[in-house]
This record gives sequence, structure tokens and C-alpha cells, in this order.
Amino acid sequence: MVIKSPVVVYPPSCPKLEAGGQSTAAGGRTRLEGIGIRDVGTFRGRLSPGNERPPVSGLTRRAKNSWLLPIFVFSLALPIILYLGPIRLSPYRLVLVVTFLPCLIAWLSGSLGRIRLPDVLVLLAATWGAVVFLVQHGMDAGLQSAGIFVIETFGTFLFARRYIRDVFAFQRMATALVLMVVSLLPFAMYENISGSPILIDLFGKVFSVYDVVGSELRYGLRRAQGPFEHFILFGIVCSSAFALSFYVLQPTRLGGRLTSGLVVLAVLSSLSSGAFLSVAVQAILIGWDKVMANVTRRWTILAIIVATAYFFVEIGSNRSAFDVFISYLTFNADTSYMRIHIWNYGTQSVVKHPIFGLGLNDWERPPWMGGSIDNFWLVTAVRYGIPGFLFMAGVFLSVCLGLGRLKNLPFGVGQCRKALIFTLCGFAFAACTVHLWDAPYVLFIFLLGSGMWMYDHGGEAPQSRLRHP
Repeated sequence: MVIKSPVVVYPPSCPKLEAGGQSTAAGGRTRLEGIGIRDVGTFRGRLSPGNERPPVSGLTRRAKNSWLLPIFVFSLALPIILYLGPIRLSPYRLVLVVTFLPCLIAWLSGSLGRIRLPDVLVLLAATWGAVVFLVQHGMDAGLQSAGIFVIETFGTFLFARRYIRDVFAFQRMATALVLMVVSLLPFAMYENISGSPILIDLFGKVFSVYDVVGSELRYGLRRAQGPFEHFILFGIVCSSAFALSFYVLQPTRLGGRLTSGLVVLAVLSSLSSGAFLSVAVQAILIGWDKVMANVTRRWTILAIIVATAYFFVEIGSNRSAFDVFISYLTFNADTSYMRIHIWNYGTQSVVKHPIFGLGLNDWERPPWMGGSIDNFWLVTAVRYGIPGFLFMAGVFLSVCLGLGRLKNLPFGVGQCRKALIFTLCGFAFAACTVHLWDAPYVLFIFLLGSGMWMYDHGGEAPQSRLRHP
């Protein structure tokens, strides 16, 4: 469409446009026919692909309180425990409690866009979890757990929905997450070498903090716990910044690709196989995307390859494909052996309690087994029953598949989409080897909600030539 309106406000570095869509910048007259006003966006001497500002509306207006994004992201890395009577709080929970009602009102009013399938599923997951706590533990004991679960699940999703409404807010979130991970790297390396969890020790001088987890050494190094409750959780949180640093951050920011390397170092400091798996999955998806960039159905091809490989492992091995998968994702045979038993007894518990699960009650197992279930998806099924598992898995699948089906996205938005889907896939695979709770769980839900703005952007489908396949 040719630009016909001569009344346009230009940034200082933007060449002026005459009626008819021509540029009068020094050095010549450049035709801009075929590019709509909304695609001109922010100029920095040239058109910046994918960073064009969408039209200002209730759906795409950037949140005024965008400063809450970095505050929330960095609050996830604070090992502080606060108590309000019997209620255990933390900095990120305070942010979620304060913003829950405004976010809920904005969502119900329609100012956050249409209510979509992931919204419904995450509401069902939160509601069902609350019902399970009340059924299993009664009103007195279960109400507090139910309320916290709703805040951390539905409240976190709504927080992301409200405060990440365009590509700029998403980039701001990604930058904050990467900065948080990179800033933790020096402390993690110190912890590896000295054996002292310095962040927990420092905060512990003033506040109540998480307990220090053991002193397990791998390859002569202490596994970095960072500001989280466990080494594995530290590694999982750090891994969530890998694809985001690769795709979303501009090459001139934070050293470009060097930042991705620093993120990998932070992950390695945890010495956790689950965190390594998350980065490996993201790296494989990034590599496949680069190598097969000109193949339209590259993701369908990859899915067929993975399904075929799983099938041949299943029929060609004397063990199940799951057992084979687990045996190659652990550092020692004992851990692999125990995880297989956890899977067997955990699934038996799901069969015995398929509807309301067990809540926070103990699960049945032999006395020689510990109480930990190192599998987020299995814990969800054991704790909240099959409905709870289906709702949570449905949120993940509906977000990834729904975003994957969007067409005609601007290049920058497409990069954000790939980074988010790859990150979520890494999270989902790693969650097969570790349980997610507290800050890492909230981060997972937050990332699920952080891409919902792309539906509205894709629905607008502006007539720009700068499109992402």
C-alpha cells in the first residue's frame, strides 16, 4: 500500500517521506512503496526488521509499568524467605500477590486481547490444583497451599500476559533474564572452587534463606547452588537464557554471541545433567533451524526423525526407550537405576489415585527409596492426578503449537518466537529429569505466558515485506 498521508512525525534520524511514499533523505530518493505506516517503525538511519512498532491500541500498547519486568526477573534469584504469620513468602511472590488483581481485571476486561486456549488451560490447571489441596488436606490445612498455587500458576501467567505486550517488552524481559544469569556466573565459579555458597551465606547474614544443599563434588568441584534451593534448579534457570540470548539480544548488546557462551558456563557450573539436557535440546533446535533454514517443513521432518528413532529404540532394545533415555542422561549408573524405580512406583501411584492425586501426602514406595521424584511431569500427575497433568501439559503444547502455527510474523517477532519455543522445549525435556518448584516453576509458567502477545501481532498481519517464515 502506498503511503498517502503527508502528516507523519519522524524521529530525528528518520528520512522524511513525501506524499506518495518517497524518501527525501540526502543521497537520493528511495521508493518505500509497499510498506505501510505501521511497518516504518523506528528508524536508526535504516529500516530495522522486526522492530517496527505495532499500532497503538488496547492490545499492543506497551505496559506503563514495564519496570516491573526486570524487578520480577531479578526477584526470582533472591534466596530470601519472608513470613507473614504462617504464610511463607519470597520477593517474587510479593510481586505476584500485589499485581494479581490488576492483572486479573485487565484479563477479564479484554484489554490483554482475546481469551485463548492456553489461558483456559492454565486457569483449569490452577483451579484443579487448588481443588486437590482442599480435597486432600481440608479447608484449614489446604487453603494456604491452594492460594499460593493459584498465585504462582495463574497469577504468573497473567503477569506475563499483562506486562509483555509487544516485541520491545519481550526483548526487555530476555535482556533482564540473561543479565541475571550472567551476573550469577562469578558467584557460581567461586562456589565451584571454594565450596562455599557465597550468595546464600551473604543473604543469610540478614534474612532467612534457603538451606545449603550438601557438599557433593563432581570432577573435584562443588556443584553451584547459586541463590536457589538446589544445584539442579540453578542449572535449569540458567539454561532458560540460552536460546533467548542467541536469538533475541541484538548483536551489539552484551557482547553478542559471547553472552550465549557465558550462559553455557553458568549452566556448566551446576554440574547437572538436567540443565545440560536443556541446553543440548536448545542447541540442537538452533542448529537444525540454521542448517534447514530453506526447508519449509523442517520441523515436521525433525518430528518424524525423532519419532522414528524412538520407535527403533523401543523395538530394538531389551529395555524400554524411557529406560535407555534415562540411562544416557545421568552421570552415574546408580542415579539412572533410581530414576527408573521412581518412574515405576510413581506411575503406580497415579493409577491408584487418578483423579485427585495425593496432594502433598507421601507417595507409596519401598522403604529403601527416598521421597524425591526427579520428574516434574510425574510429580504433577502424582500430586494433582491425571486431570492436573493433562491441564499442565496442555498449556505447554497449546503455547508451543499455537505460536508455531502463526504466519506472516515480522522478522524480529519470528526470532522471539523461535527463542521462546526452543527455551520451552529445553525446559520440558529437562523437566523429565528434575522437579520444578518455587522460582524455577514460576519462571517456567512466566515463559509460557510471555509469548501470548504474538497471537495478537500475528492476527494483525501488517502488509510488510519483512516477514519471517
